[in-house]
Formats: sequence, structure tokens, C-alpha cells
Amino acid sequence: MCEIREAGLEFMGIYHSHPRGDNKPSARDIDQAYYPGVAYFILTPRKDAAKPVRAFSIRDGKASELDIQIV
Repeated sequence: MCEIREAGLEFMGIYHSHPRGDNKPSARDIDQAYYPGVAYFILTPRKDAAKPVRAFSIRDGKASELDIQIV
């Protein structure tokens, strides 16, 4: 985080995968969401997933899905 700030960059998101489950925040994800100002991207490799990549805002113990636009 120090290197990001020193370089004048902005920390905008974190990503991880849920290889066996739904790509929505787990209780552990919500509990460990230490950066409320960033997007949390959760990926799934499941072929039947309607949205293989989802993003969430996690603040005060609550997760809200964000709209992802690919441009």
C-alpha cells in the first residue's frame, strides 16, 4: 500500500476466485473486507455461471453488487 501511495497510484480493487462455489461474497469475504472504498471482484471458472466475474462494494458488513461495464 505504501508503494501504491508513493507512486501516486490509486488502489481501486481486489480480486479473488471462488473455484467451487458461487461468485458472491462469503461471510469470510465480508468479514475481511478492510478497504471499503474499493471494488471486490470475485471470479468463478464454472461454465454454468451467468456472470463469471462479479464486483461488489463491501461496507459496514454489507455487500452490494456493482455493475461492470466492459468498454
